[in-house]
Amino acid sequence: MADEWSALQAFISEMRGSSPLGIDETLTRDMDLHHDLDWNPNRIMEIMEMWSKRFNIDISEFDITYYIPSAKMRAGEFFWATLRSPFSASAREALGGRLLTLEMMEEAMRRGRWTLE
Repeated sequence: MADEWSALQAFISEMRGSSPLGIDETLTRDMDLHHDLDWNPNRIMEIMEMWSKRFNIDISEFDITYYIPSAKMRAGEFFWATLRSPFSASAREALGGRLLTLEMMEEAMRRGRWTLE
């Protein structure tokens, strides 16, 4: 695909839908799916699966819990991690996770597969 970024922007805009206030934020490569687009882990998985099918991307190596460790936490674990987070680096890491950006999706489109690089 010659212009992965344009295709990805169109796809993400479609997935976001229109803004209730009529204000659409410009998409940038450094936007994080969880923190900037405000998608929860289940929504991210839905988006990744649709994206994979539409653009024929192998996402067999994609693991949402690598990027958002709290996705595997039960409600009680999440609650206690939140309480401990001001005092515990491991709790903050579990809640914060790693970046999952549009640029990473663009790179995967160029390769045709998702990698953890």
